[in-house]
Amino acid sequence: MHRIRAALAAAGLAVALGTALPATAEAVPAGAQGPNCDAQYNAHREDGNMRAYLLTDCSNLLGTASGNDANWGDSSGPFTGADNNFAWSILNTGTYSGGVNNVQFYDGVGSTGGTGCLARGELYVDDLRDNVFHNGVRASNAISSHRWSSGCTNRWT
Repeated sequence: MHRIRAALAAAGLAVALGTALPATAEAVPAGAQGPNCDAQYNAHREDGNMRAYLLTDCSNLLGTASGNDANWGDSSGPFTGADNNFAWSILNTGTYSGGVNNVQFYDGVGSTGGTGCLARGELYVDDLRDNVFHNGVRASNAISSHRWSSGCTNRWT
């Protein structure tokens, strides 16, 4: 009788763990929209800024910019010093429909080097590891400058 109880308890525990673990351990599928990026976009919709984040899914704000920043590693502009090459996700809440509302990102200072663009209608990139600059460099931890643009070269989607 003791063995039967132990076996039933073990089976019950396995069933309980089997149903509980997938719900807590399941990750957001690759390419899925990030729930925090959605929340950040809705909170800042059309405020005229772009934002960069230290983590994926628009978590841990790195900085906010309504204008251009030609060098994320210098001591001036919205992004400074340690911000250079640290973005893992980006958000575009630009306001000028039909105008200068796309953000062009570069892996070099002074808007040089490889480029990638986040168009106004694309809202955000929740994981820059999924994107590369036009020169083949992976975009995560590689942004050194940005500028607002009416066009969009090498779109990131």
